[in-house]
Amino acid sequence: MKNITYLFSILFTSVMLCIGCTEEGINTPPVVGDLIAHSGKYRAKVEFQAPAESMSGKIFYGSGKFQEFTIDKVEATQTIIVEELPEGEVILRVVTLNNKGETSDPKGVKVTIYGENYQKDLINRKLLSQRTISPTSIEMFFDNRNPDEVGVRVLYTNLSGVQDSVTMPGDHKSIVIDNIDLSETYYFYTVYKPTIDFIDEFAAPKIDAKEAAMKNFEKEIWTILTVSDEDPSRKASNIIDNEAATLWHSQNESMPHWIIVDMQSEKKFDGFHFVQAQEPGDTGFAKGFKFEISNDNENWTVISEGRFKANSHKQTFKFQESVVSRYFKISILDNHNEIAGAQIAEMDLFNDLNVSGINGENLPVLANSKQPFQGDGSDLFPLVGAGRFQKLTGWTHSNNAYISFDTSGGTFCVWSAAVWGLSLVTNGKIYQTCHILPGRYVLNIDVAHTTSPDCVDMYGVIATGTTMPDYSKVTSAPEVLGFSDLVANQKSVNTIPFTVEKASNVTIGVVYNTHDIFGATGIPWSDMNINGFELLTR
Repeated sequence: MKNITYLFSILFTSVMLCIGCTEEGINTPPVVGDLIAHSGKYRAKVEFQAPAESMSGKIFYGSGKFQEFTIDKVEATQTIIVEELPEGEVILRVVTLNNKGETSDPKGVKVTIYGENYQKDLINRKLLSQRTISPTSIEMFFDNRNPDEVGVRVLYTNLSGVQDSVTMPGDHKSIVIDNIDLSETYYFYTVYKPTIDFIDEFAAPKIDAKEAAMKNFEKEIWTILTVSDEDPSRKASNIIDNEAATLWHSQNESMPHWIIVDMQSEKKFDGFHFVQAQEPGDTGFAKGFKFEISNDNENWTVISEGRFKANSHKQTFKFQESVVSRYFKISILDNHNEIAGAQIAEMDLFNDLNVSGINGENLPVLANSKQPFQGDGSDLFPLVGAGRFQKLTGWTHSNNAYISFDTSGGTFCVWSAAVWGLSLVTNGKIYQTCHILPGRYVLNIDVAHTTSPDCVDMYGVIATGTTMPDYSKVTSAPEVLGFSDLVANQKSVNTIPFTVEKASNVTIGVVYNTHDIFGATGIPWSDMNINGFELLTR
């Protein structure tokens, strides 16, 4: 037994010695040094120091895929571009081979590859405006840079007819393009790099800069080409000065009157905003109009004809389709009153991207004014249902106007039930205040119903100031601009015309009383429902 153990020990030692001799006989080349990788668009640039005895190598990626390369003995740093890599995080493993075909151990490096998933979210920097410096030179102005952006590139045709380009650095916001043929289409796009050492570049979709330029109005360089006539103290240039307080006033009383505006280059627009005089005076408001365009100031096309409303708020007129022109002509055909002469405070053009100026005040929109109305979430009389009766949001209520909203119908609903403990209302007021400019207006109140005309009195009221008059004074108070007896006109739209002489606060709402009809009818509640309020011009 001892002999067998001794023989086995000698055999094991011999085998291990042989294995050791075999491993020492293999000449494995050393691994590459200073390995780095720079990401690109579906590819990467790999750099490393190759061992002296290396002759070639392979770069492995994915599931067994690889790209072969030959060592450039002249270069100390080897540079290999690995193509057709998948988007996302990729590990590249580099091995080299010597002249005996012996392979080094792999050395790996991680790199993030970019592609369509990155490209699809790229947007262009916004072109804010363009200035024409000369017939062959322009300056383009852009908004703030986007993340990862390295610049904006402009593609154009130069005066020699050759395709050319210039790039605005990412930290700039404007660029001058000289020697440009402005009769040809030119483009721009935003250039991106997701990392500083990115070997490629991404580009947002190319934009027709000529069309984009046509959508930037440059109102500051507009001029009045001709005018039918003007008061020397209230010139036609006032309609394009971005000041609604100034105005053009004709001196001659005969109609029509007109103004031609030269925008200096072709512009593309979808309609125009019009602002009447802010203080109409004796001349009053313009009424009939005609809007024409031209590119040569000789041949004119009528684009729109219509009627201006008699008020000082901004009015908008949209064309059936976009138009392109250098000149536009606005003609005033008559007035809302019969006094001759014409006046305009301001005009602006607009398209889907820009507007030439922000001038004039929009007509106020009443808050929470149509069914379904919104309540304040209160629970004012849970006896008839949790949360059913509330107050309207956006409206002011007098202290006794307990309830103004019924969730069951989403209506403006005043309600009381004396026999159930909800007091009757005398001289209740529910209203909201807005600032209204001079002009003629209409308040439409769509009245639903009351359970009985004997259970409520209610006026719809428009009044100057910031509150409602008392119920007893509605028909006689000097501050009341218009009113309607809503109970007498229930289940109909009550149209209340009114006129505002000077810009002021105007309050719109209802004043009401409720009455107990339980003894006469057996009905314990008193109510009045309204479907909606709408403020309009006329």
